[in-house]
Amino acid sequence: MMVATQNNKTDELLNQTKVLIESAKNFIHSEGRVIELSDWLTIKNYCKKYNIAEESLVTNWIRRGIIPENDIRVFPEFNNIRLIRDKTYK
Repeated sequence: MMVATQNNKTDELLNQTKVLIESAKNFIHSEGRVIELSDWLTIKNYCKKYNIAEESLVTNWIRRGIIPENDIRVFPEFNNIRLIRDKTYK
């Protein structure tokens, strides 16, 4: 009986993994294009990399158009996370 229970748990975990992999594929294939994730950063990671003290500064750059729209990706599937292209803007 214990082996059957473990097999059921394993099958359930494998099914959950398949769902997560499919979600990740959708994330990477946004808008019909493959996105090379190494070229993109979250706002928080962008601030760390470029030594920017406040995330609000980068958010303001987005609002004011300093960071162009084609350098921003929003992913609704992941709580509307925004990624920005990894390059210097100012």
